[in-house]
Amino acid sequence: MAEQSECKHWSLTSRVKEPSPLGTTIWVGLRAADAALQYALLRQKLASELVKLLGGRPVVATTINGPLGLTPHGAILTAITVGASLKHAIWALFIKEQKMPAPTALAIVGIETLHNTINTLLSAWAITSAAPTNGPPFPSVGETLLSSPILLVGATLSAVGLTTELYAEFQRKWFKDDPKNEGKPYGGGLWSLATHINYGAYTLWRTGYATVAAGPFWGGLIGAFFFYDFTSRAIPELDEYCTGKVSEG
Repeated sequence: MAEQSECKHWSLTSRVKEPSPLGTTIWVGLRAADAALQYALLRQKLASELVKLLGGRPVVATTINGPLGLTPHGAILTAITVGASLKHAIWALFIKEQKMPAPTALAIVGIETLHNTINTLLSAWAITSAAPTNGPPFPSVGETLLSSPILLVGATLSAVGLTTELYAEFQRKWFKDDPKNEGKPYGGGLWSLATHINYGAYTLWRTGYATVAAGPFWGGLIGAFFFYDFTSRAIPELDEYCTGKVSEG
């Protein structure tokens, strides 16, 4: 989930800057466990078994030619999952300043894992999967991407979104680390492009991830959901809080 935007802390209820060893450990550990879970669901064909258990018809993998014993499609999904988990770990270990209560860490990571597991299951369901059904007989990951515009677009959105979100957070941290900028909002760098660039970037990579898993309809649905949630709930709450903070100052 997108990390806190300017002036925001967990649900706008606490803005205490202090270490949170337990919350951070839970966050990093469970994000790593999520990546391992999604890999296991694909590598051990557990996702396909779950699809059958739910009454669906799983995708029939014609070739296991990707890294780590995965299909090329599974390898692309796993790379996005690992990238997201790594981004979240870097944020928690090197960027985050505010207190992270353990219940908050558990709740957010649980939501992230739920989203990722749904993507994995949809990628294994024949009706929804975006796995290519034609192409070279033993395609590499690169050949799979180039043979499927849907996967190429989804993977590109994921890479751009993850990179943008992480770099934007680092830019703001570097600004705030300068004592001269204490109490000042940051509006330079990537933040000059959009006030809530981190929310936009999060929506972008979530859309891409869903597209790689289950095609443009699912990707569009997920993108619309996060866009609506951010614009109707998170951003108005944040703007209201920031406006009040500026007025008090």
